Amino acid sequence: MKRKIELFWQNYAELKSAVIRNEAPKVAALDKELETLLDSIIGRKNASSSEILEQFRFAIDLLNEEAEDIGCVQRNADVLRKLVDRYIGAGLPRDGSTPDGEDAPWSPYIILDEDRLEDLDDRVVVVSPGYRINYTNSANAASLHSDRSEIIGKHIAEFVGIHHFQQAFREKLDACFKGEAEKYTYAEDALGHTVVKSFEMSPCYSPSYKLVGAIVVVKELEDRRTRVVA
Repeated sequence: MKRKIELFWQNYAELKSAVIRNEAPKVAALDKELETLLDSIIGRKNASSSEILEQFRFAIDLLNEEAEDIGCVQRNADVLRKLVDRYIGAGLPRDGSTPDGEDAPWSPYIILDEDRLEDLDDRVVVVSPGYRINYTNSANAASLHSDRSEIIGKHIAEFVGIHHFQQAFREKLDACFKGEAEKYTYAEDALGHTVVKSFEMSPCYSPSYKLVGAIVVVKELEDRRTRVVA
């Protein structure tokens, strides 16, 4: 993927030079090569999470590069929309499969949609790059026996504990703010029994593709270390 993107930009620079020199045959040949490379880069569906990130960055870079060309803007917007629909689109069932039954590649990208998050049974918060909570759904607020207004604006360390925050949570959030998906799990005692808490973190973007923060899905899991004694 990375090599194809590098080759695309190399050929792109040669195309611009050929246009300036009015080299029509070379322009036609390079234009065809670029279209093939573009289809190959964007068309790869079974991509890893790092390759998905490269696809999105490439699409945004291309959109910015040709922002002054109205014809290209429409094409590049369609390219970006295709990626959004593939990896983030509302048409994907929650089990991660595509509507036609094929497995969909896991995506670290989530567009902030408060209406959809509010409908989830899972506990969800969105943490800003300043480590403060700027969104919580009702499921999370109910679990904490708090109003949403009492949670929003507070530091995430107040909920995970300063020890866990300093030990690993902050580092994983920072990675999330840079585009990576992370996960953090720990066990704690609660009312005489052990509770395992899992935090799945993904970069969260606004509809205009600006980083909002990290979306964190909180789950309580069964402690597999527990054994029933006869």
